[in-house]
Amino acid sequence: MNVKLRVLTIGVLFFSGHALMAQKAKRDTATKTKDIEEVVLVGGIKLDPAVKMGSYTVVSKANFESTPVASVDEVLNGRVAGLTFSTNGGDPGSTNLITIRGVGSLIGTPNPLYVIDGVVVGKGSDNAQVMESWNPLASIDPNSIEKVAVLKDASATALYGARGANGVIVITTKRGRFNQKTRFNVSSDMSVQDIAFDKQKYMNANEFLQWGGQMLVNSGAFTDLQAATAQFAEDNNYDGVSDENWQEKVQRRTSIVNTYNVSATGGGENTSFRLGGSYYQNEPLVLNSNFDRISLTSAIDHKISDKFNLAFNANFTNVERKTYDDGGAYRNPWLTNWYIAPIYPAYNPDGTYNQTNLGNGNDFFNPLAIQEMDFMKGSIKTFVSSVTADLQVMKNVYANSLFGVQYQALDEKTYWDPRIGDGLTYNGYVLESRSSAFDWNWNNSLSYRNTFNDRHEVQAYLGMEYQEHKYYSLGAQVDNLSQPIPYISFGTDYLQPWEDRLKWTQISYYSRLNYNLDKKYSFSAQVRRDGNSTLGLKKYGNFWSVAGAWTMSEENFIPEFFNLLTLRANYGEIGNIPYADQWYVQYNALALVSPTSLYAADQATTISQPGNPDLRWEVSKQYNLGLDFTIFDNIFNASIDVYQRKTVDAIYSYTTATTAGGPDSYLTNVGDILNRGLEVTAGVKPFTGEFTWLIDGNFAYNKNTVESISNPGQIDLSGVSNSMRAISEGHLLGEYYTYEWAGVNPQTGAGMFWTDASHTETTTNRTAAQRVWQGKTPFPKYTAGLKSEFRYKKFSLSAFFTGQFEYSVHNRWQNYILGDGSAINNQITDALYDSWTPSNTTASNPIQLLNNPSNAAGPSTRWMRDGDHIRLKEAKLSYSFGNVLKDAGVDNLTLYLRGVNLWLYTFDKTLTFDPEANSNAAGASWAGKGLYDYTSPIMRSVSFGVSLDF
Repeated sequence: MNVKLRVLTIGVLFFSGHALMAQKAKRDTATKTKDIEEVVLVGGIKLDPAVKMGSYTVVSKANFESTPVASVDEVLNGRVAGLTFSTNGGDPGSTNLITIRGVGSLIGTPNPLYVIDGVVVGKGSDNAQVMESWNPLASIDPNSIEKVAVLKDASATALYGARGANGVIVITTKRGRFNQKTRFNVSSDMSVQDIAFDKQKYMNANEFLQWGGQMLVNSGAFTDLQAATAQFAEDNNYDGVSDENWQEKVQRRTSIVNTYNVSATGGGENTSFRLGGSYYQNEPLVLNSNFDRISLTSAIDHKISDKFNLAFNANFTNVERKTYDDGGAYRNPWLTNWYIAPIYPAYNPDGTYNQTNLGNGNDFFNPLAIQEMDFMKGSIKTFVSSVTADLQVMKNVYANSLFGVQYQALDEKTYWDPRIGDGLTYNGYVLESRSSAFDWNWNNSLSYRNTFNDRHEVQAYLGMEYQEHKYYSLGAQVDNLSQPIPYISFGTDYLQPWEDRLKWTQISYYSRLNYNLDKKYSFSAQVRRDGNSTLGLKKYGNFWSVAGAWTMSEENFIPEFFNLLTLRANYGEIGNIPYADQWYVQYNALALVSPTSLYAADQATTISQPGNPDLRWEVSKQYNLGLDFTIFDNIFNASIDVYQRKTVDAIYSYTTATTAGGPDSYLTNVGDILNRGLEVTAGVKPFTGEFTWLIDGNFAYNKNTVESISNPGQIDLSGVSNSMRAISEGHLLGEYYTYEWAGVNPQTGAGMFWTDASHTETTTNRTAAQRVWQGKTPFPKYTAGLKSEFRYKKFSLSAFFTGQFEYSVHNRWQNYILGDGSAINNQITDALYDSWTPSNTTASNPIQLLNNPSNAAGPSTRWMRDGDHIRLKEAKLSYSFGNVLKDAGVDNLTLYLRGVNLWLYTFDKTLTFDPEANSNAAGASWAGKGLYDYTSPIMRSVSFGVSLDF
């Protein structure tokens, strides 16, 4: 039977991904061949889409080229079924949160493992010492990417062992081409940005004064609202004319992003090359902040002989970043929405900054002065390189060796001027840090590949890998500066230097067997043994997976309209160390001591960590059942996956009773976490030809529960979640566990809470009520995406929509901006227009009272919102001139107009902030998911670009 292989471009429009397609030739039908993209894993092992047994998606270069993003992981949002993305948005270079098929660990980052050209570069977690957040993936130039493979299940990820339990994202950069004359590409893109979604309406000066007057009337101190308003204005030093919009004051009029790229590609008979360079300049919305990235990339392939090939990659990036302390409360410019009232002017009459009349204890915290006179800045230089050698040792026997390195050097600095803000308290403050991370991995494998009798295809691999990770940090902080100059040498008090050297290693041995019979029946098995230095006595673990596939479309009893019909299944057990990519937790198995700080020239040594020699691997047990099919000459295609992912012996910090000054917790294995889900990816071509219409999309469902946990009761996620979420056996991971809001008493205006889950009695004292499990988490149970593209001649028009459903979010600061009068900060307008008064007894919010002693504004379901939404993620119009300009030496000229995050529809009409927000106050942890923390909002952008090939 004539058989050809065909790529199903499930994501040609939606995510430009490639899934396995095998087209069965029909009678009297000519067949055409088409290249199939492969995914290269460790040891040169390839995931051949012709015999697909695992679950993975490939995102092509078209999604990354001319894309004005600071970090490449932003592009994956909505383009891969089962991948959930949250971001700090408008602060370029900050960490992002990505989960694939739910969260499998209680601590550490849930992000997948990232591999660039064979170099293991970690999980996109935070390397910052000084800055609030710094994403290492922001060092990758998106235009240098050829493709990104997202590996989801054990069959696809087991070869990466302990670091691949959360999934693996394999990034392959562009390469040269043999026997091609040198070709050049030059492109440029300019974007204009603003806030994508913000419906929080803050008071102007008149509304703020009316609100204050109403509070005085509500308290009984006044009966006349006009007189009460006048008194409130006098008490708060209102000058009678100021009406300041503080949010606009701390922003640029326009946020601009410029991107410039140039590359050269070519090669001869035995050598190919690609050289590239790019400059990315982002001026964020906040004044005096910036993100500049210069990237240089190179790739060289050389055929030493017909049996020996070498490949070399080198990528260098320098990022210069100036940002702000978005975790520093009053130092965060986005918090100026509410912490300074609009009745206070930004400037004095003489043009100097207003520092002494800002109200409510805000003196000397003028955000304009802080943005100009203080700074938080840094640079990160990243070098990623790999050398790969492929040798045919003898007939059917091959050797592969890859050596990869990643080096990062960070210089960071914070300065607080002694004349303003926190610097006034310390008479100036300087913190400076220099740190570096050096990672290298060496992978060697030997393989046997052969086909017997044109029926039996066998591939067998043996290999080993060694990884070493080193981190060094040197820094100091001082205060009480003799001069307002940002240098350590001007500090006269509290000199606190530090120096850290950390290291961890991992050694692994692996094997894999692939077998295929008659292009119908496929089998794969792999075993990996990992040893990790951060564990206790049980440093080594054995992990494995098995997989099989039946290409049913090759059977005679399958109807001819099936171009492809494949059933596949796999099961595997993979080790995991959730903290492996975070520094300062590399010695959890050991008991450690450390010196105290200096007090009256005395020193002491205390136990800083009790250690746990029994700390062992988490084990992720995963199964996947999948079905791939295409019908009607590939007009319609789909892939369906059902999976279960269970983490056994999840690690968490166990709290113990200790003596004063001693450690109160240590890491131990505490329980099991379960993820179950469904993924569907589909594509259809309603029209093809001169006019082409392509539709592609995906849908995913995931339920994330805590199966068992040894800690009694629940584990509160206090701090970052305002004690609104918790972990407990039998509940959803990170489920909301809080007091239940019962509304406003129409007779008194007091806020009410249900006393318990029965909803039979209420109380006005929140702490007298019981906290109740809400059955909702910040992780969407359903995610979806849809892309539609129209092509006519040289025009192309596309729209890409994403959606997340059945999850909840909350504003960490909501009890301040709608605090019922507990503090005299600026408020959202609901405090005035939708609060209880004797004439407005059906209001949503309680009576407003000056210095309100009520705790009705405390954490409760009052602040929970449904995060369900649909977003127009991207719309793009392009025109390609083709070879019209060939006489001028131009092979192609393309112009395009692109919009990102243009529109957002929320199902909860009371939701006023972007539901995809994520707080970096939790670092790389999943605990920041769904929490709006007044970090920089997600941005909307409109860009125009040009690409020239010659």
